[in-house]
Amino acid sequence: MRFIVCYDVSDDRRRERISAALLDYGARIQESVFIATLDDELRDRMVERLTKLVDAAVDSILIFPLCRTCAGKATALGVANLPQDREYYVL
Repeated sequence: MRFIVCYDVSDDRRRERISAALLDYGARIQESVFIATLDDELRDRMVERLTKLVDAAVDSILIFPLCRTCAGKATALGVANLPQDREYYVL
């Protein structure tokens, strides 16, 4: 399943760590927005990893699942590109 992950993190160091972690699971599509195609196990590992990095008192991370139908209806405008899934991810 595909997931859209977006975050709002005030601390530069935490933001860099969260961004680096998300790059292990998917592709950046905007400054603080990522898209990832994950099975249940990888999704759980991503959530566990992000939970350890986020400061729950001040930061926010949102993870939205996209069904196959919705993901296929995505539209890119302007200079935006729809990212292609990588064949594999190194974790």
